[in-house]
This record gives sequence, C-alpha cells and structure tokens, in this order.
Amino acid sequence: MSTSGGYRGLQNFINEIRQCQSKEQERARIDKELANIRTKFKSDRGLSSYEKKKYIWKLLYIYVLGYDVEFGHMEAVALISSTKFSEKQVGYIAASVLLHENLEFVRLVINTMQKDLLSRDENYQCMALTAIANMGGREFAEALSGEVLKLLTSSSTRTVVRKKAALCVLRLFRRNPDIVSVDTFALKLCNLLQERDLGVLLSSMSLLCGVVSHDPQGYEVVIPKVVGVLERVAKGIDIPQDYTYYGIPSPWLHVKALRALHYFPVIENDTVWTKLQEILRRTISSAPIDKNTNKNNALHAILFESISLMMHLNMDSEVLAQCVTLLGKFVSIKEPNIRYLGLENMSRLSLVPEMMSTIKSHQEQIVLSLHDPDISIRRRALDLLYRMCDRDNSHEVVDQLLSYLTTADFAIREELALKIAILSERFASSLKWYIDVIISLIDKAGDHVSDEVWYRVVQIVTNNESLQSHAAANVLRKLQDGSSHETMLKLSAYILGEFGQLLQGSGRDIFYLLKDRLGSATVLTKGLILSAFAKIATRNPDDAEVTQSVAEIFRRYGSTPDAELQQRAVEYAALAGKKEAGTVMAAMPKFPERESALLKLIAAETEGSALPLAGAGRGRPNTDASADALPPTQSGDLLGLDDAIEAPPAAIPVDALTLPSAGQAQSSDPLDLLGGLTVSESAAPAAAPAPSAAAPSAAGADPFGGFSDLIVGGSGEEASGSKVQPQLMGGTVEDWYAKLCVANKGILYQDQFLQIGIKAEFQKSQGRVMLFLGNKHTGDLTNVVVAVPPVPAYRVQVGAVPNAIATQAQVQVPVAVSCVEASLDVPKLQVVYTVEGEAVKLNLQLPLIPTKFLAPVASVDGNSFFSMWKSIPGPPKKLQQIVQCEEQVDMGRLQGMIGSVGFAVAQGLDPSPNNIVAIGTFSCESAGEAAVMLRLEVDPRSLKQYRITVASTNALLTSSTKDLLLKNI
Repeated sequence: MSTSGGYRGLQNFINEIRQCQSKEQERARIDKELANIRTKFKSDRGLSSYEKKKYIWKLLYIYVLGYDVEFGHMEAVALISSTKFSEKQVGYIAASVLLHENLEFVRLVINTMQKDLLSRDENYQCMALTAIANMGGREFAEALSGEVLKLLTSSSTRTVVRKKAALCVLRLFRRNPDIVSVDTFALKLCNLLQERDLGVLLSSMSLLCGVVSHDPQGYEVVIPKVVGVLERVAKGIDIPQDYTYYGIPSPWLHVKALRALHYFPVIENDTVWTKLQEILRRTISSAPIDKNTNKNNALHAILFESISLMMHLNMDSEVLAQCVTLLGKFVSIKEPNIRYLGLENMSRLSLVPEMMSTIKSHQEQIVLSLHDPDISIRRRALDLLYRMCDRDNSHEVVDQLLSYLTTADFAIREELALKIAILSERFASSLKWYIDVIISLIDKAGDHVSDEVWYRVVQIVTNNESLQSHAAANVLRKLQDGSSHETMLKLSAYILGEFGQLLQGSGRDIFYLLKDRLGSATVLTKGLILSAFAKIATRNPDDAEVTQSVAEIFRRYGSTPDAELQQRAVEYAALAGKKEAGTVMAAMPKFPERESALLKLIAAETEGSALPLAGAGRGRPNTDASADALPPTQSGDLLGLDDAIEAPPAAIPVDALTLPSAGQAQSSDPLDLLGGLTVSESAAPAAAPAPSAAAPSAAGADPFGGFSDLIVGGSGEEASGSKVQPQLMGGTVEDWYAKLCVANKGILYQDQFLQIGIKAEFQKSQGRVMLFLGNKHTGDLTNVVVAVPPVPAYRVQVGAVPNAIATQAQVQVPVAVSCVEASLDVPKLQVVYTVEGEAVKLNLQLPLIPTKFLAPVASVDGNSFFSMWKSIPGPPKKLQQIVQCEEQVDMGRLQGMIGSVGFAVAQGLDPSPNNIVAIGTFSCESAGEAAVMLRLEVDPRSLKQYRITVASTNALLTSSTKDLLLKNI
C-alpha cells in the first residue's frame, strides 16, 4: 500500500478503522464508506484521476480486511486501459486482487493486456505479466500465451520482463498444458537454459520443472543443458555477487536443477552421465557443517537433493554407501531439522537392498532417536527401524521396540504396536518366539492393540498343539502378575478356557484369576470368560468348590439385562452335569489356514511414513544384468498403433469378429505377446460371466477417469512388504489408455512380467472386448484373477479366466459390454496374479467411453443436418471452443482422427475446404439413439487456429466428445 501514501482521505479512513473499539463499529464505518464510494461511482459528475485511485485503494483495503466488495470492478478495469502509469498501476493491482478467472469482467481486460504486452514499455509489460499470472485461467492461456511466449524467447526483451514471462508461462501452463508444443518448446527451453543472466535462468528452471513434472517425454534434449547449469553453479562460474548466499553460488538454482533431473528416468549420453556423476560425488564428499544456520540450511538443501537424485538414478552401491555414512553423521547432530532429514533419506535408501548392511551399522543411533523430544523425529526413527528390520536383526529390533513401547507417546503407540506385530510375524524364527512377543506386546500395549492381533495368536495356538501348553502358561503368568488390560483378558480367557487343562493342577487358580476380573470386564469379554468357566467346570467335575461357584455365576447372569450374556449363562447352566457336556465343551477344531489380516493393516500406516524411493530401478540401465533376463523389445508399440489415428482401420461387422478361446497362445515370437491380434482367429466358446468385485469410487475431474488409482507391485495390502516391483515398459498407462480411446486395439498395460492387450468391436450399444494377457516372465504367473467391478452405466460380463499363464504364453479373456446410458464413469479392470510367490494387483481402466458407442452416419442431406443442428439451442448441449496451435493443422490427419472416433465426415455440407462437418449416432439401452454432430472450422490464412463445435441432445455426451477430440487433435 506504499503507493497510496499520498492519499490523505485513504490515510484518514485507515486510521478510523484502526480506532474502532468493536467489530460492530468497524462494520458500520465500512458500510458507510462503501455507500459513499458507490454513490461517487454512480454520480454523473466525472471523477478525477486522484479520486478514482483513492476510491479503488479504499475498496482494496476493505477487501483485504475480509469484507465482500461487490462493485468497483468496472472502475478497476477502466483504470487498466488508462495511458497514465499511476492509473494503470492501481488498476492492475486492484484487478489482480479483486478479480478471478471465473468472472465475466476478466474478459474485458484481455485486449488491454495484449496491448501492454506488445508495447515497448517494460513497466507496462511487467504489470500485465504479473496480472496474467495472478488471474490467468484457461481463457487467458488461450488468448495471451502466444504473446507471453514471444516475450520469453525474444532476445530483445529486457531481463526483468523475461523473468516474469517465464513464471507467467508456468502459471498458464498449469491451467492449460496445451499452450506449448513439445516439438518446438523443448528447443526454446534449451536456449533459455544457456542464459548468462541468473534471474532469467532461475525462472526458466522453475518453468522447466513445472513442464517436465507434467510430462517429461520429449524434453530429454534439455538434460545436457541442465547438467551444464549444475556444473556452472557447483564450480561458481560467472555467478554474480547478488546471487551468492553466504558464500554459496545460487543454492536455489542448484536445487531446482537437481529437482528437474528427477523427472527423467534415464540419462543415455555417457558424457553427460559422467559429468553428472562427478558433480554429485563432489557434492557429497564436500559437505561441511557450518556454525551459521542459514549457510547450513543452504548446504543441506543441496546435499539432500543430490542424495535423492542419486537414489533416483540408481547410482552404484559405493556412492550410495557413502551417502548412508554421511546421513548417519546427520542423525547424530543436535539440530532437529538435519536429524529429521537424515532419518527420512535413510528410510528411502533402506529400499535399496545393497544398503541394508550399511544402514544397520547406525542402528544404535537410530534407536536413540526414538527418545527424541520431537515426535516427528520419533516417527521417522520408528519408520526406519521398521524398514531396516530383517531376519538377521529382527529379534534385536523387536526387543528394542517392545522396550520403547512402555514410554512411547500415546499418539504413536497404536502404530508402534501394529509394527511390532507385523515384524514379529514376518521374521519369526519360531512360532514360540512369535507367541511370546505378541503376548508381551498385548500386556504392554493394552488397549492400543487391535483385535486382529490376538485373533492371529488364537489361530496359531489352536492350529499348533506344541504351542498350546506354552501359551497357556505364558498368559497365566501375566494374569498372576496383575495384567488386566481388556485385550489381554480376552486372549487369556480363550486360551485358558481351551488349553488350561494342559497345566496340571491349575484349574482352580485359573478360575479365581478370571473371576476377579469378571465384574470390570466389557460385555464381549464377559462372554468369553463365561465360556471359559463352562469348560473349566466340565473338565474339573470333582472340584466341588469350583463347580458350585460356576453354577452361582451362571445363575446370577441368567437374569442379566444383556441378552447375549443371559443366553450363554442359561444354556451353560442347563448343560452342566449332562453327559453331552464333555462333547459340547471339547476343544475347538483347527482354524482353516488363511492369510494374516495383520499385513493388510500396515498399508495405511506406511503410506504416510518415510517417502518411497523415487524412481527405484528406473535409473541408468544396469549393464551387468543377468544373462537370462528378457531382452528389450525394439518398440513399445507391439501392435504398430503409432499411426492408428492417421489411418483408421475400415469398419468390420461385429458378426465377422471371431476371437480365440481362453488359454490359447498363438504368438510365434515369444516377445511379441500380442502378435496374435488378428480378426481371423478361431471362434471363442461362450463363457460364463465371472463375478465382479465391489464398485470403486467414481473417477475425478478427468471426464474419462484418472490414473491415480493405478497400483503396481501389489495392492495396498501387500505393497508394504512386497519384493516384486513391476516396472512399466515401453510407455505409460496414460498414453496407452489415450491411444485406446480412439483405437480399438492396442496395449493397455505392460511391465516386465505381464502384458495386457485389447481388441474390441462395437455395434450400436453392444461391444465385444478381448483381453490378451501375455506372460513375459521366465516363470509361470499363477492365481490369475480378472474382474470388472459393476458400473451403473455399463453392463460388463467377464468370461472364463485361466488360473495360470505359462511362461512366454498368452491367454485370452472375452468380455461382453452393453452401454446402458451415457456416463463419465469408466469401468475399472482389476487384474491379480502371483509371481515369484508375491501377489500383484493392478487397478486399470477399460477404455469404454461414450464415443466407443458412436456409429458413423453413412449419408445425410444438408436440410436434415442443419435442421437438427439448429434445433439444439446452445450450452450445455452445444459447446464451442477456439484453439490456437503451434503448427499448421494437417487436414488429412484430422479427418482420419475424426473417423476413428466414430464420426462420418459429411462431404459437401460445408463449402469451405478448410472446414469439416461430421455426424455420428450414439446408442445406449436406456435412451436409444442420439445424433452427435461436429463442425470444425480451420483458419484458412494461417491453418494454426480452429474452432470446434459439438452438438447433441445429451449434454454429457457433448462435453465428453468435445474433450476427447481436443485431446487428440
């Protein structure tokens, strides 16, 4: 507000607001001022420049105080159009604060901003760029991105303007990624990264990080330039004093350059790779600890980012071991922030198997961090101990965690108890040791132990006769020592009731220990104790004292208000003394073997713990890979679909499509697992539909569903302990899915174990999809399950699924689809299989979207088309958008893409050769058929701008069709 320093009326108003004694006084003064400003703006007398600026400043101050300002926007917009700098400045500041992208007023300033961007006055350019970055939405991005990019890349633009232009492009890119084309913008970024001016270079690096975080594909050419920037700042070459922080050359630029390299999985250039290795080695070898806190923070920011990049690029074990040693020193430092970062990064390094022995050497210091005053450090230490535990040190780690449990904060006791239970089961040297640990855990943790823990103990003890007497003696000792936690009492009641007779002469002691705790127990625990009493009395019929006491307890609880306890007591009392009592009260049979529920509970805990190793296994290719590994394919597109849009296949009647039966494998090339995707394969027998899983949640903002729920390397239940980590090969899930949205055959998913392909045919509201599952592994994939959870908009039936896929073989799974109604919901495809003893679950999405059920209309006369076109009024059933392109539109490719979506291009309806008119028919079971019409008008002068209009009687169908076309044009 310094600019407003000369406005006396504004200063008086601010002083009066500050002197208000209550909120009511302040509100009254502001209402009075708002009424006065409104009157001034509406008066016929023209306001002077001074008055306009003063009243706008007052509105800004009121808005900053938290009050709604519902007028004055037009006056602020008018000031932006002024030729006076002072008025334009106030107008831009007010617009940046008061306006947002969804207001209609925003459109009024676009032309003025465009003029200011094209002016030669750097002050006007800077104000316009700042306002665009603050207010910019998709409309701003479409209209102004071209001018902003010109300012950024022009060598004649002043550096202060280029800095703002880079950050403005970043903001617009986040709102609309289509404003840049990777083919041309990657080279422009290369030039920007060679700038001598560090301000422009720093802004350009921020822009690069934003762009490659969205999609790094195509930007690999900037890697040598980024490494060159790293070398420049690491050696302090040509770094002005203004950008030196406590003697460190531009640490912000250093960290951003390291962060940018995180988004690239592989560095192929050997020269660049060698240079980067040298820089990173020098960084970790010269990591001093300075007394100055600010300098320390900068040094450690660079160091930790370098370590993270080393892990991402999968550098050799010697360097990573050096990182672990350095992090071990940080763990012992008193500064809590450094200690926290040391523990966090060591947790990430623990995911590298070769580093485990080095990390174990710091176990003592990590254990000491469990007692740190800062709870966040204690959590990181607990996460690290959990990750570094294996069969060699499991006893020691579990004992240390049990010892810490008694003094741990209540906030982490439940997590700590759960992790102890998981570790003790996962690395148990014997079942006896496991039972002892869990009983001690229940005794110490009390109510913080979930029921699943003692359920597991009961299951193991019941199924192993050799453990029964040992477990009974153990829990009896705990009761004798005074343990009275509810969970401990449940476990004791069950085990002593079932196996107490194995402890000779202890029947009476067991009875009285349980009786003393009966009154204070919960209803559920009382039920278990009553069952234990019934079994004790049945097995000790000669002990009159115990028998009479049990009968008295049953008589008392026979009139209790709780129905469950009353029924138990009455039935046990009626059973006493009968000859059938021994049979009824016999030991429980063994439980069926099943997977531990404990492993499922840890997933939610570990998800928010130490960061996973970013890009593990995706770094520089390992030249020492084993000889029996599968060689890489020459192309990730096994079906040759790269040109599917340019040349869509001819329509094939659904009746002519024959698919091979499940279990067949026809590919002659073991690497081309989808080589059998031909139309002429043998017919598949009808298959019964497979049961579907529960319906998942609907997709998010993406009209065709997002990919945030893709799970690779095991489901949430198995991911915490899985040794099998599938890695995507030959592309990304998003790209494969996008291709299949406009094509009917292709790859849906591919990793080093499994390849999933799709071939589909659609006729009206019906579709037949064949899934091709190819085993790329050297061993069999077993326990294969394929399911499609129900979605209201589609009826999906999955055919028979083979239980196993032999090595280098392929099986087919037929899927029948019916479209019930147009919807944005996308059916999920769940594939589960076991490889190398580990379960892997994939949650993918079937490319079933409304346009799949579009059929081209072969011929339509102009009168009918325009009659239907005019009958649809406007939004939301008729949508229009203007799009600017970096390159000229290829009309042939455009017509091919439109045909592949399901439209028929209507030749002759539009006289202009640069316009395309198309029509298709959407079919669904609930609403029958609906026409979908398209008109695409290309600017004949530049061929770099077009307007797309989509119309139909279904608003949802219109929106989804337009979005799909925009993604693929």
